[in-house]
Amino acid sequence: MRIAVAGAGTTGAYAYRLLANRGIQAEIYGRECRTACGINPCAWGTSRDFFDLVRAAGLEPEKYLLQVTDHVWMDDVRIPGDLMTFDKPALIQDLLRGATIQKTPLDLGAYDRVIDATGISRSYLPPIQGDVLLPCIQRRVETTEPLENRIKLGGVGYAWIFPLSRYGYHIGCGSLAGDPKPYLESLGWTETRGTKPGEKVLCACSGRVRLTGPRASQPFVVGDASRGVWGVGESIGCVAPLAGDGVVPGMKSVQLLLQNWENPEAYTKSVLKEFRWMEKERQVIDKLLSHGSLQIKDAWVLKKNSRRMGMQVGVKEAIALLRALAKK
Repeated sequence: MRIAVAGAGTTGAYAYRLLANRGIQAEIYGRECRTACGINPCAWGTSRDFFDLVRAAGLEPEKYLLQVTDHVWMDDVRIPGDLMTFDKPALIQDLLRGATIQKTPLDLGAYDRVIDATGISRSYLPPIQGDVLLPCIQRRVETTEPLENRIKLGGVGYAWIFPLSRYGYHIGCGSLAGDPKPYLESLGWTETRGTKPGEKVLCACSGRVRLTGPRASQPFVVGDASRGVWGVGESIGCVAPLAGDGVVPGMKSVQLLLQNWENPEAYTKSVLKEFRWMEKERQVIDKLLSHGSLQIKDAWVLKKNSRRMGMQVGVKEAIALLRALAKK
């Protein structure tokens, strides 16, 4: 069986490595990235599940950890938690060790199976009706003074400061309500049109994140076990709609693909079951976009989402945070 992995980001690289570890040879296709770090936009944040998933690829997760913090300032409220950032470029590089990334167009007819890990492009699967794509901007900076680990909600999105080192940070913003640049600019964390005094910009980029959720991102498979395209990661909506976290869900989707390698129906069912919690998060997003009335059950969804990401948010805090998220 000839296999190709389309997309050389975190999920595609993870798929390539797990296949290689099983003795399955695959060719991997990628495209030139114009960012300084050579990868697609990502805030480099992750959760505790990252450890087991990286170990499953035969790597040591501790090697890629940059910073671990025990709290985050969210809308000026100190939230205890277990938060971490990781070196995404280094992880991808190690996952792809020994691979030759093809930069030429992928010929579907040349392969028995293509694994679509092309993210929001979803290049080899049908387009999604009602796709929800979050515009985001971000910078990797060094500063002369330390900054706090911080999240600010608003505009059906949020801005963030994530520590990468003592004086290194990932600063960004995503919003479904409009251009994220003015909102980030208003916070005074960074200058989107220049550089603040004492700030050195290492990398700056923009992109979009799919918040659609898996159920609304079907089909996951076109074709069958003998010949077809199977999607993984963000291509099939495996991104938390409220948090925008896609690293861990993307890796988990690859594991589900391998567990259901010969059965597309079972693969689809397993993805929907594993990420059924994303459906409730998508419902909250839809309510925020339609300016619907927020309820206690929506706060519970945000609370559970925060716990999944390592933040200890209570119901009262969740209600306040949802109200902030709904502000324009």
